[in-house]
Formats: sequence, C-alpha cells, structure tokens
Amino acid sequence: MAWLRFLGTALLACRLLLAAPAAVAHPMPESLVWLDTTPGGMRLTAQLPLNRLEFAFGKPLSERPAEVLARHGDRLAAYLLQHVGVRGAGASWQVLRPALRVVDLNGAPELEAVFDLRAGSADARAPELVYDAITHEVRTHRVQVFLRNDWQGGRVGEAPLLVGELSHGHNTLFVPLDRERAAGGFTSLFEGGMLHIAEGTDHLLFLLMLLLVAPLTAQARRWQALRTPRAALAHTALVISAFTAGHTVTLVLGSLGLVRVPAGPVEIAVALTIAVAGIHAWRPLFARAEAWMALGFGLVHGLAFSASLSGAGLTPWQHAQALLAFNLGIEAMQLLVLCAVLPPLLMIGAARPAWHAHVRRTLAAVATLMAGAWVAQRSGLADLGDAAWLGDGGAVPAVLVCLLWLGALLCLATTPRAHGRRGSLRA
Repeated sequence: MAWLRFLGTALLACRLLLAAPAAVAHPMPESLVWLDTTPGGMRLTAQLPLNRLEFAFGKPLSERPAEVLARHGDRLAAYLLQHVGVRGAGASWQVLRPALRVVDLNGAPELEAVFDLRAGSADARAPELVYDAITHEVRTHRVQVFLRNDWQGGRVGEAPLLVGELSHGHNTLFVPLDRERAAGGFTSLFEGGMLHIAEGTDHLLFLLMLLLVAPLTAQARRWQALRTPRAALAHTALVISAFTAGHTVTLVLGSLGLVRVPAGPVEIAVALTIAVAGIHAWRPLFARAEAWMALGFGLVHGLAFSASLSGAGLTPWQHAQALLAFNLGIEAMQLLVLCAVLPPLLMIGAARPAWHAHVRRTLAAVATLMAGAWVAQRSGLADLGDAAWLGDGGAVPAVLVCLLWLGALLCLATTPRAHGRRGSLRA
C-alpha cells in the first residue's frame, strides 16, 4: 500500500502549493494609528483587528464583535492604557481613557480607540510615541503610524503622512512635527482652496462658461446685445454668487459627513455640468434662470470640493476654521478668474460684436467636447491615453484666457473709435 501513501502525500503537496498563492494574497491584518495634533497635545486614533487583539488580550473577541464592548469594554480600556503612551523631552504625557467602538472594515471587525493625549509641561512639538498594543504578545504583528493633521504646523487636508512602523521589540517612534506657525492650518487650507480651483481644469472651464455669457442678454433663444458694463457686472455677480452659495452648502454637508456620494458619480456629474454650460453658452437654455442653473450646478461642484476637505481628526473649532479657510481660498481664486476673463470679454464685445460671437461659440465647443471626453473617461467608456494631460493643472483654461486677452488687444489695435460702440451678438 506504499503507492497509496505516496499518492496521498502527492495530493497533499499539490493542495498546499495551490493554496500558497491565496495565502500570499491575504496578508496578516495590521493595526493603524492616526495622529492629530491639538492645542494641548494630540489625539490618537487606533484601529486594532479583533482577531489579533484577542491573542494579546487573552479573551475571544472576533467571534461576537457586537458583544465585545458590553463584556470587555472596561478591561480593554485598561489594557490599552497600559500599552499606549507619549513622552517628550523626558516627561510623559497624560493619557486619558479612550473612547471605544467596534467598526467593520471590509468585513473584518476592528476595535477603534480614540485617545486624548495631553502634553502638560512636556514639549508638545517633540512627541515620541510609545506603543506596543498587540505587538508585545504577537511577534508578527505590525502597526503603521500616520500623521493625519498638524493644525499648528500647517499640515491639514493633505494625504496622511506615514511616520513609521512599530513591531515586536520596536515600540517607540519619534513623530516629526514642523515648527509651529501662527494661523498655520488656516493659511494652508486657504492656499489649498485656491489650488483646488487653479489646478482643476474642469472647475475652471465651468467658471469660464458662466462668465462667457453672463454679460449677454437673450431673446427668442438667441444671445443678443452686450449689457452695459454696470449691468454686466451686476448680472455676473449674481450668477457667481449663486454658484458660490450652491457649492458652499454641499462643501459643508460633505465635509461634515452628512452627505456622502461616491467620488466617481460626482466627477461624472461635474463633467456633465460643463457640457450643459457649454451648450448654454452656444444657445441659451436658461436665459431667465442662469442664477438658478449656477446654484444647482454649484451643489454638484461642492460635492467634489468636499472630497478634498475631510474633517477627520479635527476638533469642531478647527473644522469650522477649515471650512471657512478652504471656501475663502476657492472664492479668492474665483475672483481672480473673473478679473482675468471678464475684461477681455467686455472689450471684445464692445469693439467687435461679431468677434465676440465667434469667440463664444469656439470656447463653448471646446468646453463641450472636453466635457464629453471626461464623461466617457470617468464612466469607463474610453481612455484618453496621451491626451489625459488636458485635464490636469489648468493648462487649457490658462491658454484660453491668454488667447482672450490677445484677441482683446487685437480688437483695440484694429478697431477705429467710431466702431467701438456696442452691437449685436446674435447667434
């Protein structure tokens, strides 16, 4: 019967070999630690997989995660207080009892523990993390530590910074914090709001479409004469204010987590708003309701803005300041765009009405085509390939604005004063 034993051994070996890739594809669960500085110290958020924590804690936890806190909440808090600490300049920080909850991350139950750490007399800008929860017992366990927000140092609204990794025998980690700056977080988010518009070709193109027809009047589904400068400014202010009101509402709601929409559908919706605005610039669709159009489309763009401003790890006061700073940065860049686009449009419309109509139709066609390409790409129907750069960095809108100014200067240079009056822009 030796051949049967040989066959059984061979089958077992094959089974183990086939199972090996699956084992490699499912790495051991790790703990994650998120650090957020506060005025008095730091907030630490730890996420610990229950199926590893139970080995260190000495009690089964993963089988009935819903009962973990009711049965072991106090003892888990005491356990964590023994294995989590911070020190600075030789002095230990005060660690308060953590707030605990069990969360489900991709089907795996984890314990989330949020600690308030108070520096006291220690140096709050030179913390050293002391952490060996689970790792003191489970030698293969790893803990990844991220700096999420440093309000005083001006690091807010950015991707979390991986500070380092802790493991068995390696339980201390220095947390690098930048020098404290006055209004560091506010300034950083104001700049972030400006950059979000400046580097977003889709948002810039939408603003350009709003400004392109804001100075015009419409009759019988046709764009007509240019408004007077005062009337053009008043109507432009109304449209831009409506857009601002719309995106402010959803920026706040999205950042607070009260409205959650997946990023993919939001990006597709943003591209669709540009397509509709481009068609409207070619032929008026909302001649008497442009402010309402701007308000509604602003709600969509605000959802996209909110994806760049998560309130995770911020105190309520910091979050309020973050919303204000980020929104002010957006408004500042919108004002710069308005100052860059509106003057040449008014100059071309006053000097050469026919030129203005050609410029409007050309820009509307460019924006609509680009929006269609974005819809196809973002919905997975097409790949822009080498043309993907068109959507990055705001290069296309910058070129279009330069061409607008070139056309305006050409109009001034070639138009006699007698022809500088307002005319018809029908199209």
